[in-house]
Amino acid sequence: MTTSLTAPVSARRFRGKNKGERWKRDEDTGLAIIRLPLDVHQLEDLPRVENLYAAMWSVKRALQRDARAAVDAYWAGDVRRDTGAKAWRAVLGLSREGMERRGYRHMERSKHFGHHVTKALVMHQADEVWEGISRHLFADASGRRFGRPKTGTWWNYTRIPGRARSHTTPRKWETFRLHGTLAGHLAAFQHQDLGSQVLTSEQARAAARNEDSRAASSLTTTGPAIRPCADR
Repeated sequence: MTTSLTAPVSARRFRGKNKGERWKRDEDTGLAIIRLPLDVHQLEDLPRVENLYAAMWSVKRALQRDARAAVDAYWAGDVRRDTGAKAWRAVLGLSREGMERRGYRHMERSKHFGHHVTKALVMHQADEVWEGISRHLFADASGRRFGRPKTGTWWNYTRIPGRARSHTTPRKWETFRLHGTLAGHLAAFQHQDLGSQVLTSEQARAAARNEDSRAASSLTTTGPAIRPCADR
């Protein structure tokens, strides 16, 4: 008589529905938004922009250095990687959330970062750094990987990742908010192809759609006219 010593396999457990009330932002809750003028060529506005770029460059450089160290540790741990690559990446913090947590710690430890940047900016910067790491860790469809993440230079840092304002969803937070109105901007920098009647963003989008439709209709060409042949 033989008896089975294997334990019964338990069914996979799934997380059920949230029993609590869904979190949502109150109407009176303030948002951390950096306000910048449309034109930053004035002398009093330049220091703010310079401090913003300097702080964000420091955050990106710190995240890139952390990423290089974590990637080196990941490839050096052959045994941990062979037994469980996903668990090994979780220990090293090689994930989108892990890079965001690193960015938050850098911001909290540095006292002056809070005067120039917000946590939302740090989160978007960490997500951008993670995109480069993911291309290195995971191969694409052709089986190729990107190289080891590198630390860039200050002179090449010309773009800060962020979130734009939504024109469809009310009270959708944005990373930056520009001073002024569209009417005032058009009065100073209106394009010559826009008519004077365009004063709102809806009118600008409608004008762009009309221009695209006119361009599409102009691309339709007709064949050359064929003269009927005379009967012989």
